[in-house]
Amino acid sequence: MPPAAAVPRPVVSVPKDATVMDAVRAMVNRNVGAVVVLDGVQLLGVFTERDVVIRVVLEGLATETTPVAEVMTKSVVTVREDADRSSVLKLMADHHIRHLPVVDADGRVKTMLSMRHLLRAEVQDLKQTVWSLVAENSADGPGG
Repeated sequence: MPPAAAVPRPVVSVPKDATVMDAVRAMVNRNVGAVVVLDGVQLLGVFTERDVVIRVVLEGLATETTPVAEVMTKSVVTVREDADRSSVLKLMADHHIRHLPVVDADGRVKTMLSMRHLLRAEVQDLKQTVWSLVAENSADGPGG
């Protein structure tokens, strides 16, 4: 699982009978780019900012009356809680996705990972590695 810094916050969800506007409000209020759409605790889909643009705005649908379940992404890629960051990043890159639900053994959504947060954590790790290498190589001082 990615370190805590890579996990932004608990998942933002809407029920399957929510409207597009309900989902957009949830995204804006929680400052996230995607919500999961649930039937109780069962994951039905993911609704992203991209879905708003492509499936709602371009189609001229009414945000106040269109059910989010009609325009969400239904084929959702997920990962388990014990997935490592490298494999998660590869999976997201391979599938061209920016938001990835993390599920437990029972398939319940625990959190949502975003490409932005994962990459930020990668950069932090790389910075630490560089500074560790610099410290190792300069421990003897100039000239060894």
